[in-house]
Amino acid sequence: MTRFSRFLGLTFILVCFLFPTGALAQEQAEPPQDPTEGSASFGLGLTGKYRQETYGDSYDPGYGIQAFMDYPFIPLLDLTAGVGFNHFSSDDEREEVDIWEFTGGMRFRMGVFFMSGEVGYYTKIDETSFLPGLGLRFDHFEIAFNVRAVSNGSWTGLRLGYYF
Repeated sequence: MTRFSRFLGLTFILVCFLFPTGALAQEQAEPPQDPTEGSASFGLGLTGKYRQETYGDSYDPGYGIQAFMDYPFIPLLDLTAGVGFNHFSSDDEREEVDIWEFTGGMRFRMGVFFMSGEVGYYTKIDETSFLPGLGLRFDHFEIAFNVRAVSNGSWTGLRLGYYF
């Protein structure tokens, strides 16, 4: 085979593949929109908290419930907010502690994986802190890990959530 005949053969194959594909592409409807695009998602979750530093010396691991929402802000970024109730029982003679938390921030999404940064206010200990976190969010389920990073009363949290 000469160079020219190979060139013609490859050109013919290329043309055969391009034209039917182009014709099919014109007949297809627009891709479906993301069902959560432009609307907030609401959910409920169970949380587990593991205390750190001096707070961890006096209290057992905590548990709680949290209501949360996220709103798609731009394609890779969501606005987030949440309110939760946490209970820490004492392992000595201290009184049990019930803490309400109020959080808000942003979440950077990459497929099902996300990284978040939120600011939270906590009653009973009357503190505000930054909560870095990461997790996996599927259609209706989420598993999230975050750290309440302050000098007193720090904890690591794990949330299993369900979006409606």
